[in-house]
Amino acid sequence: MAIRQDALPQYDERVNEIIKGLTEGKNRDELAKKFGHSNYKSLDMYMRRRNFTWSAHKQTYVPKVDSIKDEFTIDSSRAGKVIALLKKEDADARTVANRLGFKDHQEMAKYMQGKGYYWCGEEANYVKKFGQIDEAESELDDDFEIDEKQVIPDSGSEGDWNQFLPILKLLQKNKEKLLDLLVPSSNMGKIPRYVINGVAKTKTVQMIHSLDRLVVDFANEKNISQRDLFEVALIDFFRKYGYDHEVEQLLGNKM
Repeated sequence: MAIRQDALPQYDERVNEIIKGLTEGKNRDELAKKFGHSNYKSLDMYMRRRNFTWSAHKQTYVPKVDSIKDEFTIDSSRAGKVIALLKKEDADARTVANRLGFKDHQEMAKYMQGKGYYWCGEEANYVKKFGQIDEAESELDDDFEIDEKQVIPDSGSEGDWNQFLPILKLLQKNKEKLLDLLVPSSNMGKIPRYVINGVAKTKTVQMIHSLDRLVVDFANEKNISQRDLFEVALIDFFRKYGYDHEVEQLLGNKM
């Protein structure tokens, strides 16, 4: 399905700030006031003109093209089939579970939870968890700084915060990187592709059936070959566990 250029999402500065604000826990009314809109409906209109739509499930704005693509790709994954079948009139969770090979509806529920979905009674279906923030959690101010001279409970007490200072400093130092990971963007969920020179070689490995099922489901859902999946997985694994230099040499990058 070809997508017209004028239908693609427009990530201008305000759009990025709005999405970032939602990820940080702000609501639409707060953001509307911040950017001079009369209410959240005006904010919605601004986002619609830039090809975004509000997702009640994800509690954020998503590109309209993603919503369109979801209609075509949702059945490519096992979780998607669960949702699609439950959308049908008079759908029954037990029947759907049996049809898709689950032992019962409880096993299906655990599977969906593992995929990041939760049961929504209002819609009588599973919806994706996204950006849920406990109301009891406090927000960090943008200008927050760690000061070792702040009053800290005596060492040895249950409230000793000294042990957490290194972690808090690390979080503060990498705040922008963390936000980049959390804020949805046009590249969110994009799987990298690597060009590796050399001769292809067949390698046979054995794996547990359930793990093989995950490989097949993921490859089908993301529309990539299993070979690409394993190449990306291995390169990321090597980078994570101390083979950065070797990987860069393999890819022909200078270090």
